[in-house]
Amino acid sequence: MITSTRRIANKVVLTVHEDIIDLKSGEEFKTALTELYAKGEKNIVLDLGDIQLINSHGIGKILMFYKKFRDEGGQISVTRLSGSIREIFESLLLVNIIPEISLEKE
Repeated sequence: MITSTRRIANKVVLTVHEDIIDLKSGEEFKTALTELYAKGEKNIVLDLGDIQLINSHGIGKILMFYKKFRDEGGQISVTRLSGSIREIFESLLLVNIIPEISLEKE
């Protein structure tokens, strides 16, 4: 599995362990987000610190679920953006809509 989850206070942290760069990894990522959505989780943190690449297969899923969670009164945020992942989020202006948080204080 390319993801794992853990709970920190009222947040569910979805850690992505493998790059999301093709249809297979994109679908596995979508399945993990769908399960959290179906369980009624409202506060999701995407931990992207373990990956080096994400393309449209991953970004598209993040945006789709950002809207779904927001429409249900929830929120998706990100943590541990670095290197090329940070550059992608900045170049696509995702940093303006999806908040970045630090879990170290939690």
